[in-house]
Amino acid sequence: MVKILMVDDDSEFLEAGKSVLEAKGYEVITAQNVALGKEKALSDNPDIIFLDIMMEQPDDGIDLAHKLKKENVKAPIIMLSGVSKVSGLDYGKCDEVLPCEGFLEKPVKPEDLIKKVESLLNK
Repeated sequence: MVKILMVDDDSEFLEAGKSVLEAKGYEVITAQNVALGKEKALSDNPDIIFLDIMMEQPDDGIDLAHKLKKENVKAPIIMLSGVSKVSGLDYGKCDEVLPCEGFLEKPVKPEDLIKKVESLLNK
């Protein structure tokens, strides 16, 4: 079974995303903060990680993504944010500043969440 980790400080978003993905047969693990997200990414070996950019601090998600890559976490990371451009940084693309394999802007439509998972699984 495909295991998906969702890290976000918005409990309503986590519950909604979990419901949508579990209805499609995926196992979903959630974490509401960076520390728990890192712990679950390292211990639960997810196949895909959805990671909010802005949590307790504006760059928590970016920092965690870098830490996970340094820990050799192989799961693709999809960054989430309610704003795609902040302070001139384009959050809509993945590069060395934003180490990810994709981006979704909130609010995320259920069908977009499912499409992103399916596209990653088909790679």
